[in-house]
Amino acid sequence: MLNGEESELYFVNCTSTKEEIDRSEPPDAFVVIYSVVDKASFQKAEQELARLIDSDMLRARPALLVGNKIDLARSRAVSTQDGKCLACTYKAKFIEVSVGINHNVDELLVGILNQIRLKRQQYSADGGRESSPAHWYKSRGVVRASMKARQMLTWIFGKEDSKFKNCENLHVL
Repeated sequence: MLNGEESELYFVNCTSTKEEIDRSEPPDAFVVIYSVVDKASFQKAEQELARLIDSDMLRARPALLVGNKIDLARSRAVSTQDGKCLACTYKAKFIEVSVGINHNVDELLVGILNQIRLKRQQYSADGGRESSPAHWYKSRGVVRASMKARQMLTWIFGKEDSKFKNCENLHVL
């Protein structure tokens, strides 16, 4: 139950990037999860986001990038800033959780549902087409470089960029 409206979330686990997504009944959202203690899983998450963009699956569906196992801080291999940077590069939302200690799990579930509802509203209001230009993903390299520069400035000056804050807000598109 969210905002007086009951919903049911059904999750499909796609562990292989080779698995094809059923285009006749695509999911309502994509949740790409990586472990913050495993750099290889972060790289796989990036490949998966790129594959979803390239196959045009994110035009009418939200994507959320989730860093898991944040309770293992001493073993951390992927920084929060790297996660935010990747999420911003692919116009995804970002959140870090720890399923083991149930940290931010409820926020993630509420965020998934919010993103699905917001994206549906936007897509309906735009008459079935995305409001931003469809070519936004073609210059990923430039966007990534820009995000890395922002990340460095954040590190130097200690003030977080609003672009990074926006990708963490699961209540707006």
